[in-house]
Amino acid sequence: MQRIQYYRSPDKTMRRFFATVIFVVTACSMWGQGTGVSGTVSEEQDSVIMLMGDTLLMNRLVVVGTRAHTKIEGNALVTRIKGSALEEVGSLEDMLARIPGMQRNGELLEVIGKGEPEYYIDGRRIKEKVELKRLNSRQIDRVEVIANPGAEYDGEMMAIVRIYTRQNFREGISGDITGRYENSLDYLENIDPSVTANLRYRIKNVELKAGLNFWRATVTDLTTTDQQSYVSQAGQRQTYRQQGSQDFRYKGYNLNYLFGVNWTINKQHTLSLEAMLEQQLQDTTIVLSDNALSLDGMPVETIHTETHTRAFAPGAGVIGGWTNTQYTGHVGKAEIGAKLDTYNYRYTERNRIDESGQTMFSITNSKSQQYNVKAYGAYPIWKGNLRVGTDMSFFHRYYTNENNLSGITGVNEDMYQHIYAAYAEYHLDLDSCGTLIAGLRYEHEYRRFDDHLGDSVFRGRENYFFPSLSYHVKLWGAQLGLSYAIKTRRPEFTETNDAIVYLNRYSLSQGNSRLETEVKHELSLQLRYRQLTCGLNYEHRRRAVITDVSLLNEGSTILFHPVNHDKPINQVSTFANYMPVWGIYHPNWTVSVKALTHRSYMPVANIGLINPLLFKNAWQVELNYNLVTSGHPEWNTHLTTCGHNLTAAIQKSFLKDNALTLRLEARDILATTKQDVTTDYGYSILQQQTRHDNRRVCLSLRYSL
Repeated sequence: MQRIQYYRSPDKTMRRFFATVIFVVTACSMWGQGTGVSGTVSEEQDSVIMLMGDTLLMNRLVVVGTRAHTKIEGNALVTRIKGSALEEVGSLEDMLARIPGMQRNGELLEVIGKGEPEYYIDGRRIKEKVELKRLNSRQIDRVEVIANPGAEYDGEMMAIVRIYTRQNFREGISGDITGRYENSLDYLENIDPSVTANLRYRIKNVELKAGLNFWRATVTDLTTTDQQSYVSQAGQRQTYRQQGSQDFRYKGYNLNYLFGVNWTINKQHTLSLEAMLEQQLQDTTIVLSDNALSLDGMPVETIHTETHTRAFAPGAGVIGGWTNTQYTGHVGKAEIGAKLDTYNYRYTERNRIDESGQTMFSITNSKSQQYNVKAYGAYPIWKGNLRVGTDMSFFHRYYTNENNLSGITGVNEDMYQHIYAAYAEYHLDLDSCGTLIAGLRYEHEYRRFDDHLGDSVFRGRENYFFPSLSYHVKLWGAQLGLSYAIKTRRPEFTETNDAIVYLNRYSLSQGNSRLETEVKHELSLQLRYRQLTCGLNYEHRRRAVITDVSLLNEGSTILFHPVNHDKPINQVSTFANYMPVWGIYHPNWTVSVKALTHRSYMPVANIGLINPLLFKNAWQVELNYNLVTSGHPEWNTHLTTCGHNLTAAIQKSFLKDNALTLRLEARDILATTKQDVTTDYGYSILQQQTRHDNRRVCLSLRYSL
C-alpha cells in the first residue's frame, strides 16, 4: 500500500499522464506481493519518484512508502522509522515494542532471547531508562537492534538498541511538547501525569538544545505468598511455612533538565555536548504485609509488618546527572572520533520497620561515580574497513548502612572497578558474496572491595579476550545473518553488597563480594524475507550467578545469597516477526519461544499481536493482544499460569503535517495480567501470585513545532 501525493499540472494531457503513472506504479507494487501489499517500491528506505519535465507544465510526483523497512546489516537488524506507520505510534517505548527483534515481556521491554538491552541515543549510552520518556516516535529516524554485539562494545553487553534521531538542518526554532495523563482504573488515586518538552534552535551550523521532563509514577502491587522453608532444630528437620499477603505502594516525582549544543565545524568535523540534571521531588515506598507462620503444620504466630522507605538527595533534591561530549571527524580517508561520559548519582534512604510492636530503623547512603573515555578510528584497507579503538571505564561506589536491627551489623564499604579495553574490527566487503566482520576485544578489569567496618580488603585482576565474528549475505531476495561472540556478565552491586537485608523474622538476604564473573558463548542466526523477520539464538553460560540459601542461627533462619552455579546453563530462543500492509490494516505480529535445555524445564512462549488500522484524515485505531505462557524462563523459576493483556487505542492527528496528535489508550482491559511464580531455592520453595496495577487509561497530546 502506498500513500501518494502529487501536484496537479495545468495541462490536462499531463494530468492524465500523471494519473497513468500513479496507476502503473501502484499496480506493479501490489502485483509484486500478490496480496495487495507494496513490492519493489517499499523495499527502499525512502520511496521517492520524481518525474521531471517542462517546469511550466508540471511540478513533481512523490510516492511515499508507509511500511517500516527492516534489513540486516552485519549483526544488526536495522528498521527505518521515518516515513513509515511506526512514526505515528506515539511514545518511544511503544514504538520499540513493534521493532523486529524486540518484544514486551510483562512490563519489561526486551530484545528477544537476550533480556533488557543497553540503549544508545545518537551514539551516547544512556544510564537511566527515564531518558526514553523524553523522545517520541516522530523524532526517530531509525533503530538498530543488535542481539550479539561485536568487539566495539563492552564485553558484558548482551544486547544493544541504537536509536538515531532525525537531524534538523532548518534554521530557527523547532521541537515538540507532549503532555500525558494516566489513571488507574483499579486505584483511582493513582494518577500519573507527565510533561516533556524538547526544543531546538539552529543558527547556521550551531544547534542549541534544551529539554524538560516531569513525571509522576505510582505503583500498587498486591502479592500473596506461600513460602515453605526446611530448617534444622536440635538435629531434627522442621518445616516453617509462611503464608501471607503484601501490599506494595510506590509514589515518586522526578524532574529532568537537559541542555546541549551541536556544532558542525565544517563538513569534516562535528562537536557536541549534552548534560542532564535529575531532581528527585519525592520517592516513597510503603509495604504492608501480614504473615501467618506455622511449624510442622501447627500455628506459631501472625506477624504484621509495615515498612516505610523514603529516598532523597541533599541539595534541592538533585540526585545527580550526566554529561556527554562527542567529537567525530574525517582526515583524508580516515574517520576518527572520541567520547567522554560522566555519571554522578547520590541518595539517602531511610527505612522504618514496624513489626509486632517493635520498631526498627535503618539509614543508607550511596554515592556513585562513573567516567567513560573512548577513542576510535577507521580506515579503508583493501576491500574493507579497519576499525580500532580503546575505551576506559572508572567506577566507584561508596555505600554505608546503619541500623538497630537485632543481630545485623552496619556496613561501610567502598567498591572500585576499572576496565581498560582495546579492540580491532575489520569489515570485509565480499561483493555479491556478502559482508564479513571479524573482531577481537581485550579487557583488563581491576576490582577492589573495602569493608571499613570489617577491616577486610578484596582485590582482583582479570584479563579477558572477546572474539566476535559475523557474516551477512543476500540470497534469492532474502537476507541472512550469522554471528558469534564470547561475552561475560560482571556481578551487579546489589549482588556484591555484603550488607544483610531484613526480609522477615526467619529470612534474611545478603550479597556476595567474592562472586566471579560469568562467561557466555553466544550464537545468533537472523533471516529476513520481505515482511518476515526471524531469529535464532543459542547461549552457553558458565559460572552463572543464581540465588542460593544457607542456614543461620542453628538452622532457624534462612539466608538468601547469590553464588556461581557449578554447572553450565544452556538456553535457546527463537522468534518470528511479520509486518505486512493490507490496505488500511498494518498488523505487526511477533511470536517468540525461550527454552532452557534442562530436560525437566518447559519453554515459555510470548505472542504479541499488534493490529493498527490507519484511516483517512489521520485516524488510527488499535486492538492489541499479548500472551505469555507458563514454563521456566530462568533457572529454578517456574511461571505456573499464563499472562494475558488486551489493549485498545484510538488516535487522531490535526493541523498541517499532523503536527497535533491526540491519543486515548486503555490497557489491560480484561484485568488478566496476573503473575504466578514458583521459585525453588533448595531449602526454601516460594510461591508468589502478583496482581500488577496495569489496568489503566492514558490520554496523551503531542504538538510538533
